[in-house]
Amino acid sequence: MILFFRCKLPPLKPFFRSYASQSGSGPPRDKLRAIPFTQHVKAADNIFEDYHGKGFFSARVKTTGPPEEIFLPFWIVAARVRVEIVQAQVGHRVLRNRYNPATKRNEVGYDTHWSWVNERYRWSHEYSPLEHVGMHIYGSHKYRRGLVNAIRSCQSLQEATQFTPQLMDRPAYSDLAAAYRNINRKVDPFYLYPTTALRFARSYIQDSEEAYADDFLRRKYSADDTRLVQVQIHVDDIHCAPVYYPAYVYTVHYLGRNLRTFVNGHDLRVGGIRVYDHNRVAIASVVGMATLMTMTGGVGIGGMSGSFWIGIILPTVIASLVSVYSPIISLRYRDWKRQQEIRAQEHDPHIWDSDWVKAFNAFEDQYRYRTWKQDHESQSGRRTWSDTSSLDKDPKGYYRALGISPTANTADIQSAFRGLAMKHHPDRYSDPNDKKKATDRFKAISAAYSVLRDPKKRKAYDQSGR
Repeated sequence: MILFFRCKLPPLKPFFRSYASQSGSGPPRDKLRAIPFTQHVKAADNIFEDYHGKGFFSARVKTTGPPEEIFLPFWIVAARVRVEIVQAQVGHRVLRNRYNPATKRNEVGYDTHWSWVNERYRWSHEYSPLEHVGMHIYGSHKYRRGLVNAIRSCQSLQEATQFTPQLMDRPAYSDLAAAYRNINRKVDPFYLYPTTALRFARSYIQDSEEAYADDFLRRKYSADDTRLVQVQIHVDDIHCAPVYYPAYVYTVHYLGRNLRTFVNGHDLRVGGIRVYDHNRVAIASVVGMATLMTMTGGVGIGGMSGSFWIGIILPTVIASLVSVYSPIISLRYRDWKRQQEIRAQEHDPHIWDSDWVKAFNAFEDQYRYRTWKQDHESQSGRRTWSDTSSLDKDPKGYYRALGISPTANTADIQSAFRGLAMKHHPDRYSDPNDKKKATDRFKAISAAYSVLRDPKKRKAYDQSGR
């Protein structure tokens, strides 16, 4: 297939915009949209339990605690394309007499008669993200793309609104346990460049148009098969916009790995790796293979004993092992795919609008600098030697300020900070008292972030508490 792209940069709609002007570290804030959390956390719990509990072979699993509430980044792409079939063959199956050298007889069988398509068919399509969920491109590498893609929803996208700090506020959940009440929503930052997202979208368009051309030719010529199909695709307009999806993220520890399940916080679509009950798999395998051995008379090796061990026990053991380790095998494959994506992104242009990111980070850096300076001045005059072995693992409460574990990785730290920074930004408040409280809280989380985001500072803090 030949694919041509001609992209026009002027906006197609007010909501969509091409990002191809400046280099930076994220999309502009005034262009951000987000789908709000509308589903109760307990409704997500029920979906999680059904996802892992329904089905004969499904195994019930226990999470490590309440789900995380995270806004996951997506690039939403819109495009207009023109397509032309420049070459194709269609095949019709016909009955023919053929000589079979093995039997030395003429036998009747089906053969395919191929003919060229002489006409060049043309059409145009619009790829609206409100109709094509494949145009929703996950904009990060934090989680595995194939699992996150399951929560994409054209219906949810219709509810996207401006990404305001109010979306970080959660219900009080006063009737739930403390673990559910003390959750801070997080924001997973964009790591995928718009140029990379457009590459993913173009791949989806290519696959869709190839499938459409194949189906069109089959219907047009009442054909049984097609081959050598070559189409030209001209993309006249392609635009993307950043949108955040709300997600409840559940974590399950399994054989030393973390298995995650994602539930859309707006319409409860769910995706993740399932765990299977190896006992039930073994029972089904024993019953199935025993029935097969009885109907076929065994494997023909070693009599009844051979049929028992080779025909029943061996397949059962293999099926059980596969059911136990299939989640880990799936994770390894998805990890390999993710590494391939990251390496491929290195060759894409590193460009996107950055006016919001630079301004917002500068505002945060001012508060971090002031906090560090005040903390340094207050500590410099009264430092004493002490036995650091008795220090608390979080003496200044940096991990508590961000609501994360001391084992959190860099991506978790950044997601937690972005969520809290938006939620407690002083500009949200007009009342002087509320503004002062928010400023103090913002300074605290900024101070924590300035330490924990730096590997060297974090290591020093973990070892000495300073």
